Amino acid sequence: MPIQPCFVPGTIPAKTANVVISTFRLFPSREERRHLLTILRSVQGPIKAQPHNQCCRVYEEDGFDGAVLYMERWDSEPEFERHVRSEAYRRILAVIEFSRKPPEIVFDYVTTSRGMDLIEALRGESNQP
Repeated sequence: MPIQPCFVPGTIPAKTANVVISTFRLFPSREERRHLLTILRSVQGPIKAQPHNQCCRVYEEDGFDGAVLYMERWDSEPEFERHVRSEAYRRILAVIEFSRKPPEIVFDYVTTSRGMDLIEALRGESNQP
């Protein structure tokens, strides 16, 4: 199964699927930031290669918090659950220790996604505020 991008440029067609999106927002100190990023980037490739993983991304936020956002998207709940029990996931969990305040961890279970078609439909309905 080919690896698909998280977000297709342009229009993302409406689709129905059971998708799990895992998001960690971490707050490393300046001293620990590089180490945290090294760990997260070291697991990215192997996770992207897993069946049913649609993407694995690391983002760095600007601003006061200097947060690091780690996101995975899975198109299979059983494969996501298998991943959470894996050794690779143990490495992801280890980076929580580098957060100087409690991390924000969210697992979104998504059944429907819409793209540009939603904007076109809503903006085309009326020009009233």
